[in-house]
Amino acid sequence: MIRTRLIICVILGVLVANGAAAISVNAVGSWSRTVAASDLVARAGSDLHSSYESAAAQVSLYISGATDKDDAWRVDVSKTNGTWSGAFHLFVRRTGNGDGAGSISGGATYQEIGSMATAFFSGAGDRTSIPLQLELSGMSVQASPNTYSTTVTYTVVDTL
Repeated sequence: MIRTRLIICVILGVLVANGAAAISVNAVGSWSRTVAASDLVARAGSDLHSSYESAAAQVSLYISGATDKDDAWRVDVSKTNGTWSGAFHLFVRRTGNGDGAGSISGGATYQEIGSMATAFFSGAGDRTSIPLQLELSGMSVQASPNTYSTTVTYTVVDTL
């Protein structure tokens, strides 16, 4: 029987630029997916579905501390692997704009999360409840049964 558990932890990152008032990000949510025999494409002897998606709002980001609705920022994303397979690829996308007086743009299509921080989306002002969805690809019966984990870090950078 196949029994693989995938745990994706979400933590927050904060960056203060130029010693000014700090814009901060808070991430709420995590994703855990157990892959079992019921995930086989057909029956015994077939492979697993190669990708899995979380709920559309699995993680919510909260950006606060902007001086006003025009105070611009960017969210970067990276991951730190615990036990992880090199065959797995983790992606993230923004599935909504959240709430707030400021603006938000980018990040609406899946982008792979790597070990180096990369720009994810940008905005201005305080924004709450920004919904994010995760996707895991590269699953296969070739992966050893194990508990795999990675930690996703979201960092906000003040760009004004």
